[in-house]
Amino acid sequence: MKLAHEFYRLPLRYDVDRLAHEVSLFEPNEWQPHPSGFEGNTSIPLISLNGGINDDFNGPMKQTPFLQRCPYIQQVIASFGEVFGRSRLMRLDGNCEVPEHCDINYHWHNRVRIHIPIITFPEVIFYCGDKSVHMVSGDTWIFDAWKMHKVVNGADKTRVHLVIDTCGSSRFWELVSRSETGPFDSSGPGQDYRFITYESGKTPSILTEQYNAPLVMSPGELDALVCELLDDISVNARNSKHDVAGYTAIVNDFRHDWRSLWSLYGFSRKGWGSYKSLIDVAGNRLSAEIGDVALTSNKASARQTFQARILYAALNTELADQYLGQVRGKVSNFPDKGVKKIFSGKAGVGSPSVTNEKIGRNDQCPCGSGKKYKRCHG
Repeated sequence: MKLAHEFYRLPLRYDVDRLAHEVSLFEPNEWQPHPSGFEGNTSIPLISLNGGINDDFNGPMKQTPFLQRCPYIQQVIASFGEVFGRSRLMRLDGNCEVPEHCDINYHWHNRVRIHIPIITFPEVIFYCGDKSVHMVSGDTWIFDAWKMHKVVNGADKTRVHLVIDTCGSSRFWELVSRSETGPFDSSGPGQDYRFITYESGKTPSILTEQYNAPLVMSPGELDALVCELLDDISVNARNSKHDVAGYTAIVNDFRHDWRSLWSLYGFSRKGWGSYKSLIDVAGNRLSAEIGDVALTSNKASARQTFQARILYAALNTELADQYLGQVRGKVSNFPDKGVKKIFSGKAGVGSPSVTNEKIGRNDQCPCGSGKKYKRCHG
């Protein structure tokens, strides 16, 4: 996600000793290698696809058995009151680094990573764009993952961060608006912060993403993603005008043809083969016809960004059962009291969710309006 500043230190702090204790309970063989094979980078999955040992992005996210062993880490995650996606403990060995990169795939377009350092040292430096910081243990950070960034552990000891992904509700972004954006005092945040203590015996509710990738991307979303990329490459004077024109033609052809197919098939299985063919054609054309076109905002390859953000994300047929296998039934209450908490204080009322539970016509409508069901959503 693009942010206005490279780093934000949120006004939250956590119990470092308790966090470090829970990290110490994991055995060496439980730490998983980095999916890209970066040397010295390992992790413990806490929220993952179906709660398994994986690094996947798309599909229902659930708590892993690892997270269920960590009561305070559960409390830390729940303290934000947000809906979370893939989340992990991330370990970086001494004298190792996370190589410079930028996050260009679909997952990161609308998500940020919350970093809470647990075990760290002054020699551990996080670089983003032209800025750098040492993230102090117990602090809470987000950063602009769209820009080029890297982490260097210059110490000879292992660093561990809690890293949790979220899109963030309006309440989260209001918190961000009150955050520090630099220069940062290495002693930690100022006086106006909240400290989250460990509560023995408390098992909080954690909301996890259930719908985080499209079965078939809508034409409106695709148009927005394409136009953002076209605006980005158009102002880079170093790009060849010929290649910019060719890139523009290919991605515009793709979005126009996608909309045409959508108007015929929508989510229908009958259209999946045609969608897949369109994706393949666009990918092949980009590889064969376009030179090195770079984005202005982070210097990333426009071709790779289109593939990662759009082509790889536009069709996810493995999610068909989740999207198309839902039971059509009557309305019911919100599935979790935490959902009400997220939307508390907002104008208006929500819409009830779908289930088989029967509601009487004279019962109070579950949307929260205070009206009888027959006079509201009935």
